[in-house]
Amino acid sequence: MSESSAETKKRILESAKKEFLEKGFTNASLRTIASNAGLTTGAMYRHFKDKDDLFCSLVDDAVEVTTKAVMTADVATHSQFDTPFSKKHFEAETEVTTNLLDYIYDNFDCYTLLLTKSAGSKHENFQDEMCELYTKNCEKTFSWMYRQKFAPKKVDKMTIHVIASTLINAFAEIILHKMSRKNALAYIGNITEFFRFGSMYMMGVDCK
Repeated sequence: MSESSAETKKRILESAKKEFLEKGFTNASLRTIASNAGLTTGAMYRHFKDKDDLFCSLVDDAVEVTTKAVMTADVATHSQFDTPFSKKHFEAETEVTTNLLDYIYDNFDCYTLLLTKSAGSKHENFQDEMCELYTKNCEKTFSWMYRQKFAPKKVDKMTIHVIASTLINAFAEIILHKMSRKNALAYIGNITEFFRFGSMYMMGVDCK
């Protein structure tokens, strides 16, 4: 009985992940990936058009999940609550963070690829792109909170950029330092609390 296309693709992706993790995107060999999957390079091209297609197939879901989490910093999400500083909103933020951490640990290899092995691929700027997206959302939301008089003080763009990019980079440290899930939960809890109440203080909001 011949192997199904789905089973073949699965073997190719398993082989590709191993090769990318060992050598990085640039130095990974398509010939080695195909050989370890029990295929010729030509046969592998029936399933994936090139090396970048292979890499993206491994990490695209992680990029999408991360992007959705980052987008919850937008005005639309914050405007769903009576006040962006309510307990209910903070609980919703914590849920987003916890769900993202769960996903990260269920797909740790994918994030390792994105953060340490992606040079030369479509996603080589993943971390910077998440920083930029989060910064833009935070800028719009901070401005909205000021206009709506939720926040009596306006925060300058450079400060918002530093806050936003530092928080994204804090998540990256989990993968770079191969933190345990337990330690990561405590660490991110501390980081988010620090930035949440630090931001409120800068905006002139009562932190009590």
